[in-house]
Parts: sequence; C-alpha cells; structure tokens
Amino acid sequence: MNALPFRLLCLLLTLVGCATPAPDVHHVVLGSQTYGYPAVNVRVLSVVQGDDFEARQAQVRFPECLSGSLDILEFSGTINSSSLQTLNGMLQRVTPCIRKDGRRVVTPVYLNSAEGELLLGTQLGLLFQSQGVEVIVTEGHVCESACALAYLGAQRKRVQANGRVVLHLNGEQGRGFDCARSIDMMPLKNYLFATAGKQSGQALFNQALSHCRSGKGWDLS
Repeated sequence: MNALPFRLLCLLLTLVGCATPAPDVHHVVLGSQTYGYPAVNVRVLSVVQGDDFEARQAQVRFPECLSGSLDILEFSGTINSSSLQTLNGMLQRVTPCIRKDGRRVVTPVYLNSAEGELLLGTQLGLLFQSQGVEVIVTEGHVCESACALAYLGAQRKRVQANGRVVLHLNGEQGRGFDCARSIDMMPLKNYLFATAGKQSGQALFNQALSHCRSGKGWDLS
C-alpha cells in the first residue's frame, strides 16, 4: 500500500483537529444554566454560602477600564437579613471601573430569588439605587417577591432571555402586603416614591394595586 502523500496527511490531521475543538469553559452566573463569561477572563474574589442563599463577587477582564477589569456580583437564594448584609458588604468592596475619559462603567448585579422579606427587598432596592449598580435578571433567573421590589428600586435594570420578574403583594395569601389595608400598603408607596419620584412612583403604585389580588402577581418582565 502506498503511503499517503505528506501534504495530504497533514491536511487530514488538521481537519480532524478542527472537528474536535477544545471545550469552551464558561463561568456561569449563579442561578443560571448557561449565561456567563469565558472562565479564562474571570477571577473569583469571594464566595459566601448561607443557609438559603449564595453570593459571589468576581472580576471580569474589561480592557475599557483603567484597572483592566469590571467587578460583578451574583446572588441566588432568599433575601433575608443575612443575605442583605452580605450583598451590602460586597458592594462596599467593589473596585470602580473608570474609563480613560473619566466615565464610570456600572457594576452588574445578577439576581435570582423567589423568596424573601418584602421590607428587606425595599432596603436592598435603596442600596442598589445609592450604589448606582445595574440589576440584571438573566437566563434561567426568577426574581419574585422581595427580589422584584429590589429590582424596581434600581435606576438601571434589565431582563435578559427568559428571565422573569414578578411582584406578589397579596397579604391574604401570606405573600406580602395586605391590599385591603391602606396602612399596610404605605411602606410600598413610600418606597416607590423614594426610588422613582412622586409622579412615576404613584403610577407604579397604582399598577401594583391593580395586580395586588392576582395569584399570578404583576409580571414586570
């Protein structure tokens, strides 16, 4: 049997190599199944594992920043006093990303939470507003209850892919404020006024009331 010409052999080996590429290793954000960043571009700074939540702070390579990286925060689980304290601590340790022209790149905060205390959700929303972060609910994420209130409080926010944000308020079902008691709804009204302004806050409050007794809640996504 004649040996294959050297050039043809090299071509076949090249094609075989192309057919079996190296796996694309990703850093998947907490609570998602696929969304994330190339792992080679990510350095995890800290991870906090609570009884019913997990939070992670990482740096992603970002050449536009003078520092060369952008901090990201990831959260998945219940919003309670412990997780609120954890997120506050991480936000205080964020390294600002400043471009050459002096503009700041906002810090992404990925949220996945279906349970939590509503009043703590408002505190988290005020924290997001004061820190000027961008709240992101992405592929595979569900942001309900306290999480939805925190989402509403952020000045910068977006939903990606099949992420969902749903606000439940019906206290009669044990899910939050009792719509039938105006005094029970005042914390929500004051919060929306503080984060969105009086006119927009009133519009949001009216919208929330219109869905208050719905078992499906108010779908914000």
